[in-house]
Amino acid sequence: MNYIDGLREDTAVLPNGMMFNARIKFMERICQALLNNELPKYHFPQFQLKEKEITSYMESNVNLNEVEFQTMAAHLEKFDHDLGEFRTYLQTRFGYWATITQDFAAAIKAEFPNETFLELMAGNGYLSKGLRDVGVETYCTDDLSWSKYNQTGNLKMTEIESLDALSALEKYGHKVDNVIVAWSPDREDIDYQVLQKMRQLDASFLVIGEKNGATDSKEFWDEANLIDDPRIEKINQVYSRYDLVHDQLYLVK
Repeated sequence: MNYIDGLREDTAVLPNGMMFNARIKFMERICQALLNNELPKYHFPQFQLKEKEITSYMESNVNLNEVEFQTMAAHLEKFDHDLGEFRTYLQTRFGYWATITQDFAAAIKAEFPNETFLELMAGNGYLSKGLRDVGVETYCTDDLSWSKYNQTGNLKMTEIESLDALSALEKYGHKVDNVIVAWSPDREDIDYQVLQKMRQLDASFLVIGEKNGATDSKEFWDEANLIDDPRIEKINQVYSRYDLVHDQLYLVK
């Protein structure tokens, strides 16, 4: 049984569980887009239940007897927990780490018009796919070493040139306006090596990640100078921060 079916089973045992169908349908559209080799159209809302929603739902079911109420509460807790597993499901099933959507790619194009990009460590190429779909000239590179461990690199969305990060910088770093990296692993210092190399180039360095959190090495965050830029702020308005992971786009020097 797939993840979406599991959510439907969760709501089937809840009184008036159909009230949660809208969020499940949104999640289903995301999965369907990825299955169709497309990006989700819109940035994601928060999927887990807000405290106000939980309180309101509990109050609407006060007519249940004690046993029924306790059963309902347990089912609601399981449903909320399962909603919180969506990110893990997307990562495992699709190798979809950064939340790249069509509106996010369009925002990058709008704020960096007529500029070229090099994506390093692209995985399945979701970001490059988004940029290319809106007409941005993008070099997409990855040596696909992660494909041995999970779906990252096994479900390619666009053409990806087999180059590791430093080799890609050597080949294309002088040819582009921007270099971009999304969700570099937190236990490898390749991002720190890339940062040192970027400081020898004229291109801007854009990073999607969670500062001192789920992405990128400690060495990188300790060394990175994060630049305030109104363009980045505008783009981040359509970057999905839909759960406990607070990643975003950064301009790094």
